[in-house]
Amino acid sequence: NVLDIVIKDKGVGIPDIEQARRPAYTTGGAERSGMGFTIMETFMDSIEVQSEVGKGTRITMTKKLK
Repeated sequence: NVLDIVIKDKGVGIPDIEQARRPAYTTGGAERSGMGFTIMETFMDSIEVQSEVGKGTRITMTKKLK
């Protein structure tokens, strides 16, 4: 069995996905930790990120269930 979680928005998009996936990277200022992708990657078996600047982002997370 597999659990797929899809999150999508119509926000500003992510200009550099590789940079955004680095631990502690944030655009939110000093009060933000920038750990979102790191936490998702810890709990999921795979994560796919698709994003287009000005149009939004789609994140697909997959977890194999035992």
